Amino acid sequence: MDIRIEYSSGRIESYPVGEQLTEINLQPAGEESSVSASVQIPLIDVFSCWHSALTPGLTNRIPWVEKVSCGAQKNFPFYALLSRAGRVKAAFSSTNIIDDCEITFAINQEKCTGELTFVIALLPETQPFSITLDLTSRTLTDALTEWRGKLDLPQLVYPAGAYEPVYCTWYVVHGEVNQAFVEETCPIAKDLGFGTLIVDDGWCYDENKRVSPKTIVNWYESVGDWNVSPVKFPQFKEHVKRIQALGMNYLLWVAPHLFGRHSKMLEAYREQTLPDYVEGYYKMDVNTANTDILVDKLRTLAKEYDLDGLKIDFLDIVSPNVSHPNARNTYHFIEKVCGGLKADNPNVLIEFRQSYATPAMLPWGTQFRAGDAPFDWRLNFGRLVEIRLNIGNLGPVHADPAYWASGELPENVSRHLMAMLVGVPMLSMDLRSLTETEKRIIRHYIEFYNQHRKLINHGEWSVLFAQSEIAAAIAENETERLVILADGNALADALENTHKNTWVMNLSDKTLAIATSQTFTADCLPGSKGTIPPGGSGFIPAP
Repeated sequence: MDIRIEYSSGRIESYPVGEQLTEINLQPAGEESSVSASVQIPLIDVFSCWHSALTPGLTNRIPWVEKVSCGAQKNFPFYALLSRAGRVKAAFSSTNIIDDCEITFAINQEKCTGELTFVIALLPETQPFSITLDLTSRTLTDALTEWRGKLDLPQLVYPAGAYEPVYCTWYVVHGEVNQAFVEETCPIAKDLGFGTLIVDDGWCYDENKRVSPKTIVNWYESVGDWNVSPVKFPQFKEHVKRIQALGMNYLLWVAPHLFGRHSKMLEAYREQTLPDYVEGYYKMDVNTANTDILVDKLRTLAKEYDLDGLKIDFLDIVSPNVSHPNARNTYHFIEKVCGGLKADNPNVLIEFRQSYATPAMLPWGTQFRAGDAPFDWRLNFGRLVEIRLNIGNLGPVHADPAYWASGELPENVSRHLMAMLVGVPMLSMDLRSLTETEKRIIRHYIEFYNQHRKLINHGEWSVLFAQSEIAAAIAENETERLVILADGNALADALENTHKNTWVMNLSDKTLAIATSQTFTADCLPGSKGTIPPGGSGFIPAP
């Protein structure tokens, strides 16, 4: 078995594969525009695959053909084939996490192999990088940790505000957000234990609207100028101060790649946008755009209103493309925006979402949020686990806002809250109309998060898989352990070799027979010791 390296000039190199780790160092030459690396993996004890664009969990099959694009603004170059036991049979990776890359996996039935190919764009700025094939049969968590160790990532300290539980306006009001709603809601949010507010889309235009099949067609037609609506927020500067006086950070949503068709910014950038028109907006062409006006606008927005930060959305809206590379210029744009915001305020908070919650973005974001998962606590759980696989505990990991229908069962409300404990909890409910049971559940798990921040945010996380599904996510440090259990059948494995104080969150449908000294029911009332009901939680003291 060999790894074949082929450059755009036609130059070909071949390297024999070692028994465990094979690493090839590549020195890009100026005349080369791309390089491909490919290897044939025998399909022996291979049952699933994993890559950073796949959420949540593993596939439950081997794909016949699969293509994944990655670059600075989306995903990263790592593709793993796994055994039924969840061990890595082969992981192919690159340490070039900035340039555009296309990953292709294709089955060769004749040879009983899977061919993995990375095609990577080479630019004058491209630095030497390596290609690695990992055949060590380690866990996926360990394989990704080994890969990240090759990236020479900086040691970063994030602002304390990045670890505060978040209240977000998006799901609950969409584009109907206004000053009165925020000021009625935030005192309740603060009382429940939340320390950060995100005012999402809707603050920068006068129209009131909710997302629906009808409105989504032109939803973003008025965004792009990033001016506060005086109709919805008539005293915005004073309003921000009032929320901050409660002890809450104040963030606004922005999407700098989007120029709505009614925006004045589109006039300045019309010749620097891509031709695609969708949902009322055009996309910025990062390869041609002079971004100074836009960057200045976002920095001025944050400074003028003394904001604590921005939720920066849709940085991945233009996918990496090896044929027309854009990832490195997108990275420079992100660097310019976020570097400017951080220069203005070293404690600024910057939220990035899942597809760019990657090692390349660790210097620029301060919190990395799971992709959209309203109503679906299991999806939120899985996506949080994916971000933990992506970046480990190297940066603050945030849940997507929990959102459920009025009248939801208490055990499912509890599951929403417990599932989010893989990271920093976030909520988007109408807090004014919560039931007492809902308030008790929310308060209980936000208090748990606040009491165990060190474990959740800085502990070592591991993942148990069962039949390609996420069975459990486990965090531990020197003194304590948190087990968030999705599959009741995995309890014994999740508790194996534990000699620490352990908290168990039961997302499963099974009643767990377990030696707890304290148990809470699904509605967060004291329960019977020795069992944890579905949607409940319990504490097992160290022996």
